[in-house]
Amino acid sequence: MAYSVEEEEGPKCSFSIYLAEGDALAKQGDYNKAIQAYSIALEIQPEDKNCLVARSRCHLKLGDADSALKDAESSLKDAHDFVKGLFQKAEALYAMGDFEFALVHYHRGNKLRPELNEFRLGIQKAREAIDNSIGNPNTVKLTSKGDLSYFYKYLDEKAGKKGKPAARKKAAARPAFASSVSSEKQNTKCLAGDKTVKQLLGELYEDREYLEKLLNDSRKCITLPNLNRVSPQNSL
Repeated sequence: MAYSVEEEEGPKCSFSIYLAEGDALAKQGDYNKAIQAYSIALEIQPEDKNCLVARSRCHLKLGDADSALKDAESSLKDAHDFVKGLFQKAEALYAMGDFEFALVHYHRGNKLRPELNEFRLGIQKAREAIDNSIGNPNTVKLTSKGDLSYFYKYLDEKAGKKGKPAARKKAAARPAFASSVSSEKQNTKCLAGDKTVKQLLGELYEDREYLEKLLNDSRKCITLPNLNRVSPQNSL
């Protein structure tokens, strides 16, 4: 059976037509119909990265972050440095509330294409979202005001001495020389370990440092009430 030239070129033309139709519908704000057009185009060329990103963008506009993330990850399947896919994945993660992972992908894209404002703005908004979710350590403080009698009673019972405060134990003094040698060894080990981690993580090392700093800052904002009645080894 003979085939005409039009029939042989039909699938390729159809893909371009459906892709263009999806783009036009997306610009008009008709994201549901745009997704339908992109889906038909992807049936013809399932691994087209640009079409996957375009459909991911429409899913995100409709509030379906899970589907948006799935399409973005599919666009990065065979090309991990695909800039559009990285940005779309970061946007989907941000919409899902995974601000830390979104920050990592904004950083990856920024290192590949530092001239693009989208990644710089993404880094900024992801950091602000992380700060807002954790809180500012300078403004969050816990106080010991209120009735803490039940709390103290529970700790006394846990210490095995009901009605009496737990006795404090003084730690045995360590020789100064041994302490300094141990401290020096520990510092050397930390430096070597930090160097190894930096080599392994590569471009993600800066992201790791930033997230660890946020974690440490969030811990500093928590101060326990005055527990002079309880020994350190028996505290919660």
